[in-house]
Amino acid sequence: MSEHVSAPVGKRIVAGLIDFVVAPVVIGIVLGLLFVVLGNAIPESVRSVILILANIIWLIVRDTVFAPGRLIMKLKLVSLTSDKVSLGQAVLRNILLIIPVVLIVGYILELVWVCVKGNRLADSWAKTRVVEA
Repeated sequence: MSEHVSAPVGKRIVAGLIDFVVAPVVIGIVLGLLFVVLGNAIPESVRSVILILANIIWLIVRDTVFAPGRLIMKLKLVSLTSDKVSLGQAVLRNILLIIPVVLIVGYILELVWVCVKGNRLADSWAKTRVVEA
């Protein structure tokens, strides 16, 4: 399939559920267990910051290194401007999901955009596309 033809919406939604729900839950459980082991050594406010940073790092890693949902669904993220997705493209592609104030609205907007247009809104900003592998 051509690198410029978007992957089917259904496959993208399943991959997204794995990458946006399952993986963050696993990360949260691992960090939660770490926090339990460390007890009160880490203040609650620092724990919250660590969880937010872990989510941001996950979003970037997911787009630049490894996305289990896309792998399982045989999809890949491609750059429309270079050989591979850059760090800048990954940040731009996830900006609506990184900013805490717009996080929920961002997820809803991106899901609606994928269903209507076939690509995330931020894919157009980052010049990326999810295609079948």
